[in-house]
Amino acid sequence: MAPRLPYESFVSYLKYVFRPICSELKALGVPVMSRRLSELRATAGEVVASYTSPTSLFSFTTYDVQSDLSSPLSPADVLMANLLSLKLGWQEVVPLFAVGDGPAQKLRQKLDRALSELAEAPSFEDFDSIDDLEKCVVSLAAANAATEHVPYWTPTTVSKVLHRRRPHVVPLNDSYVRGFYCVKDTESRLLRAALWKDICENRDWMSELASEVRTTDGRTLSLLRLADILIWMDMRKKNLN
Repeated sequence: MAPRLPYESFVSYLKYVFRPICSELKALGVPVMSRRLSELRATAGEVVASYTSPTSLFSFTTYDVQSDLSSPLSPADVLMANLLSLKLGWQEVVPLFAVGDGPAQKLRQKLDRALSELAEAPSFEDFDSIDDLEKCVVSLAAANAATEHVPYWTPTTVSKVLHRRRPHVVPLNDSYVRGFYCVKDTESRLLRAALWKDICENRDWMSELASEVRTTDGRTLSLLRLADILIWMDMRKKNLN
């Protein structure tokens, strides 16, 4: 007879197995429980040490190095997002910087505006409410909307381009994070709300852990980046298993 799983492990297993269909269940009105960062606390220090180690093959020593914070978007900024598993080629980059007023050029203008308006924004977890946060990130939402008519650009692409330059306020929006919170790829606002609530609830221990980590260019790790590392590593481990 096979050994019985502890109840908590069994529940975690079911959440993982059924996560790919959670959006469909939500659409049918079936309650679906997202996960929480508190579940990752016990191993958080070990996980972050592994991800940020200079000898690791993760992207911390490359993606998390910022360029001039006051400069507008550059082609290098866009290509750096490939370090987070994007596959942007010249076809997705060159049109943004060409002269013209087509969808690609308008997207670049929206990205530049987001960089400018969010430069002095409070940290993600410092907003008093999700409504206050949403008022601040209007330019991010506009950049997301501007991807609609630009091939291979999505809110995920926008997040990976802008987060590197504004890691304190632009959350990473990828399949692992959406899966963790059980939201669809069209639900960027819901993802921000889930992340904001979760980070606020776990702020004390996350702040302590983040304060112990420095990027290779000397910055303290933002809580948004810390949350992404913990979630990404957890979901990656489950996928590998």
